[in-house]
Amino acid sequence: MKKGLSGMLSLLMLMTLLAACGSPKNESAANAGNGNSGEAGESSVTLDIAMHVANVKDQEPAMYKVIEAFQAKYPEIKVHLTGADTNDHIKKMKIQAQTGEMPDIFWMLPAPAKELNQAGLLLDLSEMVKNTPELAAIDPMMLKNYEDGSKLFGLPYQSLVTGLWYNKALFEQYNVKVPETYEELTEAAKVFKANNVVTIAQGAKDNYSIWAFLGMFTRYGYFDKIDGILAGEEKFNNPDFLRFFEKIAELQKLGAFPENVTTMSYFQAVEMFTSGKAAMLDAGAWETGKLEASPIAGDVGFSWGPTFSDGAGNQKIAMISASAPLVAGAKVKEDPAKYDAVQKFFAFYYSQEGMQIMVDNQLPPITRVETNVDAKAHPVYAELIKAMNEPGWEKPLAQPDLVVSDAIGNTMYDSIYGIINGFYTPEQALDLIDKKVGQQ
Repeated sequence: MKKGLSGMLSLLMLMTLLAACGSPKNESAANAGNGNSGEAGESSVTLDIAMHVANVKDQEPAMYKVIEAFQAKYPEIKVHLTGADTNDHIKKMKIQAQTGEMPDIFWMLPAPAKELNQAGLLLDLSEMVKNTPELAAIDPMMLKNYEDGSKLFGLPYQSLVTGLWYNKALFEQYNVKVPETYEELTEAAKVFKANNVVTIAQGAKDNYSIWAFLGMFTRYGYFDKIDGILAGEEKFNNPDFLRFFEKIAELQKLGAFPENVTTMSYFQAVEMFTSGKAAMLDAGAWETGKLEASPIAGDVGFSWGPTFSDGAGNQKIAMISASAPLVAGAKVKEDPAKYDAVQKFFAFYYSQEGMQIMVDNQLPPITRVETNVDAKAHPVYAELIKAMNEPGWEKPLAQPDLVVSDAIGNTMYDSIYGIINGFYTPEQALDLIDKKVGQQ
């Protein structure tokens, strides 16, 4: 069972109130208002924005540049930007929620954001979305995880885009088709194994690095079953999920994964792919910059992973979902000038200009606005955007591990890697998740 907000806040207050709360070490000194607005007049308003990284300028450059551009457009709105490492940031927001000193806009993980909303501490954005064209253009599916009853407590900060990067040169060298189906993937695995090439680079030391397999999970009816499973009416160990886990076991037997996958980290898997030793890499959009700088940049493509002839439901599901949201404090509603500033910021962030800043920083845009991608300068990013715009593919509700508790999500990672490592049979892996569900 998840602890309630009050319980978590009380516990956190006992933890020395966190040095991060006021520590300059964990706060970004960046104030995007500096140098843009001059002296603040009577009509000026300050917008407090808090992010989940210690140095927003270096670690979240797209957000920093959006704020700079926003300040240039609205010099009467001063932005006070702070940041802290993710864990410190989340704890700090919870403590500030108790003291009534929350920022106007801040990044938050979905689960604690929902708890803050249920405590009445977040601004209901439903009306703002309805009355702001730029926000109304956000895909409704991207907002689903931020809905709580009739309230909308957040907006997607970025798109979570995951799948399989692949090396076109290796597929061409061995005359192998880039897999669109599971059968084609197994044929590719046989050829690559015979030529000492790893089919899919994976690193089990970082158990969360199974994004492509979570995407494949959706092609076996995951979202049709998960509510029933969590309610105790169904099991993970069901015929559909078993067929999927048997596919993972078959790939393991075919030698599709690195021989040392058990001791490899995710970052070593990335290095294996960029050095041309693996045909595919299980990862996501966040690796675009690294791949752009790698020796194989001109040969990189992106795939949503194979479809399955024995799958359940729609097979063309592209793992494009909202990750963590940007939220606003409920007190914003009490100050018309502050509310107007928040609305202006969100409208700018999701506007064509804001999305172009994302594109310029090789991040996938959240809304379908017209943006320009320099394919010659950024061939890897162009491949990602090409896949995202491929017609006929449907977005899921969320990444599968984000609609269950952290404990269940971690057990899902362990169960899938347990098969990849050869530790578990498909049945044992599914039973492991069911056991964890029963403990919740």
